[in-house]
Amino acid sequence: MKKHLLKAIALSAMSVGLCGHAFGEGVYAPYVDMTAWPTPSLDEVGVRQGIQQFTMAFVLSGGNQCVPSWGGVQPIGRGQTSDLLTSIAKSINNYRAKGGEVSISFGGQAGMPLMQACSSASALAAAYQTVIDTYSLTHIDFDIEGAAQTDSAALTRNFQAVRQLQHTMRTNGKALHVTLTLPVMPSGLTADGLRVLDAALDNGVTLDTVNIMAMDYGNGTADMGAAAKRAATSVYAQLDAAYKAAGSPKTDAQLWQMIGVTPMIGKNDVQGETFSLADAKALLDKARSDGIGLLSNWSIGRDKACASNSGGASPSCSGVSQQPYAFTQVFRQLGGHWGTGVTQDSSYGGGSHGGKPTPGAQWSSSQIYTAGMTVKYHGVTYRAKWWTQGDVPGQSEVWAKV
Repeated sequence: MKKHLLKAIALSAMSVGLCGHAFGEGVYAPYVDMTAWPTPSLDEVGVRQGIQQFTMAFVLSGGNQCVPSWGGVQPIGRGQTSDLLTSIAKSINNYRAKGGEVSISFGGQAGMPLMQACSSASALAAAYQTVIDTYSLTHIDFDIEGAAQTDSAALTRNFQAVRQLQHTMRTNGKALHVTLTLPVMPSGLTADGLRVLDAALDNGVTLDTVNIMAMDYGNGTADMGAAAKRAATSVYAQLDAAYKAAGSPKTDAQLWQMIGVTPMIGKNDVQGETFSLADAKALLDKARSDGIGLLSNWSIGRDKACASNSGGASPSCSGVSQQPYAFTQVFRQLGGHWGTGVTQDSSYGGGSHGGKPTPGAQWSSSQIYTAGMTVKYHGVTYRAKWWTQGDVPGQSEVWAKV
């Protein structure tokens, strides 16, 4: 009885919008691997490319303990310091100052998720709260795949913790927007994926979005655009059936608004599966016509051609012929935003003051510099070889004398 009551509460909350966004324009929130080197500059990429929000990946358990950590390596929380943490915090703050917003994703394909490392719902909620407080979050994502999908105890623990967090936020007059990211086939969510969805609803979690990973189907799918569109339609039917069975049917608009689609741009890990720019345009058309609530992609760091497009999938490039950020320029036409709104500025140089630094100006430790920018330091002119912030000219290999 309690299970059905919790599900009814969650469905009711979604119906009246207690924790969800108002229905309207869909959003584009690409995944960005925050453990990549150099650490991605959200404000620089976001403002230059006109991206309104990012999904930052991934927070896992540190040392298989109940310790939230970037990539399972860098702990997050009070008293923790590192170059990575400093870069991430500055990047988020600068991006928000420009009107952007972020979500943080827990889980992913590799490593141990917190929901399996923490022994109780209260301990897990505290771990999530640490991340929420550290980065002032109102949006979080759970990428649940692999063995985590079949760990019933961990799923129950996870969604009990999330329900607790949403309740706390709601009593404080705020909302905690939750996205559930799951593997998919063109035929829809797998039995394991549906089990995860049921666990979320059974434990009273209000979901904004069920985001499907339209990638790596495993059978060499030739038309990845058609497969992604079919998967979205299949999940629509699954959600429709789930809410009708729960006694809280949704309108077409509400159901489509709940759906997110995340392709792996370019070459997928499965040989023969390649998501092309034409596929991206076809998916955008469907998102616009049906009112899909979220488009994303794995990942923003792959949105460029490789030096050689031969070989398999790369973590740092798409493996297809394209201009830099070509996929982004398609998907960002879904222009909704969680923040106040980013105004695109292709000359933006990053940093809290914004704007591109004047060529040859005195070096500043707080300014972000990218490849080709020049500075003066102790009377000597230097040119940056790649992205840098805080690296002293003459003391770091990123700077070359001019």
